[in-house]
This record gives sequence, structure tokens and C-alpha cells, in this order.
Amino acid sequence: MRVVILEEETSKARKESVHQQAERHALYIIIDAVFGLALGLGAFSLTDIPLRNGHDLFLAVSFFAFSYFVISMSWMALRPFFKEYIVYGSINGFLFITGFFIAILPVSMRLIMMQYLKQTSLAILEASLMLYPLCMAVISMNMGVFSFAFSKQSWKTIPWDDLTHLLSEGVGSFVMGIIFLISVFIPLERTLADVLPFNVLSKLPPVEWIPFKVVFWFLGGIALAGPAVLITNLILRFRRPKD
Repeated sequence: MRVVILEEETSKARKESVHQQAERHALYIIIDAVFGLALGLGAFSLTDIPLRNGHDLFLAVSFFAFSYFVISMSWMALRPFFKEYIVYGSINGFLFITGFFIAILPVSMRLIMMQYLKQTSLAILEASLMLYPLCMAVISMNMGVFSFAFSKQSWKTIPWDDLTHLLSEGVGSFVMGIIFLISVFIPLERTLADVLPFNVLSKLPPVEWIPFKVVFWFLGGIALAGPAVLITNLILRFRRPKD
């Protein structure tokens, strides 16, 4: 097994120039630095938020947990791409764009939490609740682009199960990116109280203040992104080449 891995790495190195190998190494460092910085800044921002009670603490940690999950999953998914595949050209552009939006994601997260806990400007809250899903949209859609690009590059060389995982993951990320992008244009004033009937809200905890765009992320993931992944898996299962 070790011999096979060494042969694959040697073959890949032969296809890349010295400049491309150096570029790959630099990208690898940038990926770790950007994702690590985003997670670190996101966690550090919690220490500067004026928490007044347990409810504020729960809200802040929950919001950070969602961002942490998305960033860390993107990190784990993106990092192997730039180790296993030949990377140069336009892919680098997508990477730098992704890195930029990952780096500013904690900024929007902190602005949202600051304004929800102690609102000083409705305009800042509205702008930050547009910036956050915009960042998530770019990150998610670019993750899909990476998956599609690398699956095309390795269509005939990697095991079919790995290709299925790569494509289904890419479809799910891209659909989720579209969901985030649509939510950018949902008005902040539109809350759960505007979309759920009173008899349903009366049976729930006090959630009527939650912006509908936040709920839209979770509903979109369950109703659209999840089924898109399942359908992609089914299609690729039927197209699986016979041994």
C-alpha cells in the first residue's frame, strides 16, 4: 500500500512543474492559516460580547457552533483536495476568494451577536445579516466548484465510491450555497411570527422573534440540499460501471 502511495505521489510530481509544486505547498499553508484564523477569531469574538445572562450565553455559543461546524467541515473537505489533486490556474482564484470570505466570516458573526444582545443600530444588524449568508453562500458554492473540478480531473483514475462521495458532497455544498444566497435577500423584518400561524407559535417556546432567513437555512438544508445529495448518490449508483 505504501508503495502504491509513493508511486502515485511520484507520478503526480512528474506532472507538475517546480513552480506548481511550490504553489501547491504555499496553498496548503494558506488553507491551514485561513481556516485556523477564522475559527480562532470566531471563538475569541465571544469574549468581547456583552453577555447578561444564561440565555445570551446560550445564543452566542449556539451561533458560533453553527459557524464552527460549517468552517471545520469545509476545512476537512477542502484540505485533502489540494494534497490529492493537481492544483493550478483558475482553481487558485476560487481558493483565494473562498479564503477571503472565510476570513471575514467571524466579523459578520460578531456584529450579529453584538447587535442582538445590545442593539445600537438596526442598519448594522441588517447589513451583518446580509454579509453572513453571503459569506456562507460563496464558501459553500466554491466548495461545490472544487468538488466538480477535481471529480472531472480524476473521473477515470479514482475508485467509483470516492467519485460518488466527491460529486454528492459537491452537489450538496452547491445547493446549500444557493440557499444561503437566496436568504441574503429575505428582509430582516420577516420573522417566524410572519410565516407560522398563531396556534403553532403558541405551542412553541418564544421563537417568534427569530428571523425567517435563519430558519430558511435549516429548512433549505433539509428540504433541498439533503435530497440533492441522495438523488446524486442514486444516479451515480445506477451509472456505476460493471467490474
